[in-house]
Amino acid sequence: MKKNNFYPIIACAMALVLSLSGCKKEDENAISMDELNNGVIKIPCANGQTIEVVDLGIPFGTLWAKCNLGATSPEQYGTFFAWGETTPKDEYTDKNYAFNDPERKKKLNKYIPIKDEVNYDGKDILEPQDDAATVLLGDDWHIPTIKDFQDMLDCTEKTWCKLNGVWGFKFTSTRKGFENNSIFISAAGCIDFDSHLFEEEYGFYWSSTIDMRDYNCAKILWLDNQNGQNVTVQNSIKDRYNGLPIRPVTIIKQE
Repeated sequence: MKKNNFYPIIACAMALVLSLSGCKKEDENAISMDELNNGVIKIPCANGQTIEVVDLGIPFGTLWAKCNLGATSPEQYGTFFAWGETTPKDEYTDKNYAFNDPERKKKLNKYIPIKDEVNYDGKDILEPQDDAATVLLGDDWHIPTIKDFQDMLDCTEKTWCKLNGVWGFKFTSTRKGFENNSIFISAAGCIDFDSHLFEEEYGFYWSSTIDMRDYNCAKILWLDNQNGQNVTVQNSIKDRYNGLPIRPVTIIKQE
């Protein structure tokens, strides 16, 4: 009888080992919320709420919000916006885009930095009334510029990981005195028409800067784990009407 019971015991033990191995492999990519609690500062904003920001030691005092605009936890995607719009929509199309010119097919009527183009206005940076972070959080906040993104990348090291089961990058400061301070930015994908695309594969985040070569697009922070954990702010593949998340920034006020 003992011999007959031995094999089921072995089988159960092997199943338990395999199960634990699977959990261990998944946990190797996981980070805890505790890793994102260093360097956090609470700042009141215009809507009466308090926003948590992280000091990464970036020169000139730029502080990064702990969460996306519209989110309450770092891994949440938050609200998706078309570039230059300040409210979300059910669908993100070229026809319902705020700066679509109905009089001219495939033409826009604002933020046209290229001379000799229709509706040329020379504007290449979002104005405050078209910046969702400024409108929703107050004058001290804005969508990151290309420089803001580049400064953040220059001052951090990145790790592809999971937070509460959501894939993204953790950016940890390399600046002296701030080495334990980190932010997590999820691979939230984008919304084109009514389809949520590239979720947990890529992260696309609006900057406030137009693409000077193609004003139908704006510069973005691109998070890509498909090609060697690539992160860049030089790409601008997303049409301005697409829905992308926003990670707001503010500046330390000098007394």
